[in-house]
Amino acid sequence: MKSLVLIDSDALTRTLISECLTGKEWRIFEAEDGQAGMDLVLTERPAAVLCDLRTPKRNGFQVCRTIREQESLKKTRVILMTVSRFSNDRETAFASGADDYLVKPIIPVELLRVLTLNGENGAASRETQAVSPAAVGPTRIRFWGVRGSIPSPGRETYGYGGNTSCVEVRVGEQIIILDAGSGIRRLGQSLMKEIGEKGLSVTMLISHTHWDHIQGFPFFVPAYHPKVNIRILGYEGAVHGLRGALFEQMQTAFFPVGLNQMATHLTFEEMDDMQFPIGSGVTVRTMFANHPGICLGYRLCTPNGDVVYLPDHEAYERSEVERQKAEKETSSTGLEYARMQDEKVVEFLRGAEVVIADSQYDATEYPTRRGWGHTCADDTVLLAARAGAKKVFLFHHDPDHTDEKIEAMVASAREAAARSGSQIEVAAAREGEVVEVGEVNSPD
Repeated sequence: MKSLVLIDSDALTRTLISECLTGKEWRIFEAEDGQAGMDLVLTERPAAVLCDLRTPKRNGFQVCRTIREQESLKKTRVILMTVSRFSNDRETAFASGADDYLVKPIIPVELLRVLTLNGENGAASRETQAVSPAAVGPTRIRFWGVRGSIPSPGRETYGYGGNTSCVEVRVGEQIIILDAGSGIRRLGQSLMKEIGEKGLSVTMLISHTHWDHIQGFPFFVPAYHPKVNIRILGYEGAVHGLRGALFEQMQTAFFPVGLNQMATHLTFEEMDDMQFPIGSGVTVRTMFANHPGICLGYRLCTPNGDVVYLPDHEAYERSEVERQKAEKETSSTGLEYARMQDEKVVEFLRGAEVVIADSQYDATEYPTRRGWGHTCADDTVLLAARAGAKKVFLFHHDPDHTDEKIEAMVASAREAAARSGSQIEVAAAREGEVVEVGEVNSPD
């Protein structure tokens, strides 16, 4: 039986983690502060140490450094955990010699994975962990499809692009795809050049199964390649499950190649949890968007900063204001409730490095489109500004909006942000553009 020293000042956390490891061949030694924890470590010589960053007497960084100074503990695996999401805390943890870093609340399957990542004895290879491409490296975003509703190619949309929703996020060598609109076809062509002998692993997050978010999937060439593993995650739809929706659009009546003819390394996971890990170093948080049917927004928590993807969402307060105007009603209760719902969105965006969000309409268009599930661009920017986000990209461009119209909407949104006193950067998502998360540039 392997031994683990668990160091956390919160008794409930210690209890939950101990219960998680019950029956998993781990013997747990608990301590409520860093000094008591180090005493246990030196006495028991455990295979692993799980320590909160903010423990009294000795914090997690100090515990980690002390362990790394002991020659006799060089094979002990050290995992630091925290409630914070500061990227510099993560960097400091690995610089202190940590083998892994978990953000609370601890997800049992992720904890078990990191405890056994480097062998049955739980021993860590810090050199291997430190250069793991999945855990380190830049976080980059590339836009492959930025349009909403239906593809709209042509001279008037050439500047920003006419393909529907698809965004690629790279965290080190980890590949994450957000939605499978028509833009995914060109992404697939690009990925085919990377397969090589080792193959390729891809995680795909589907916000919802409206056609403009899945219509490109049958043309995603890597899905037919036997060396490509594709994990597709989403939430069960209002009518069909995730796999069922993709299967239906590839039936014989609509498409010549069926879903079953794709590679066998294709898995579908309908999520139950609103927070989960993908790969190493990335945690995903989700929220339900205000959009017809079942639609999710995703927040990717990466070592270089958080990226929020909220492609289809209707801001609550403006919707309620326009509803009351149309129905000649005055309800302070309705407005207050709408503002509370908007505040939940603000919290979801809080402190993000990059926000990619629905901005399909301008203020003059919105009243005749209320209830369609999309947001006025100015509202998107103001919500992101209230959340303290660094940069916001207007996304899900209306198919009838020309490049000139989108540029005018960007100018209006920037003015709205400036009037609010915010320094947030505002831009419109453009096909082919690459964004380095953590780098802040001056507006165009």
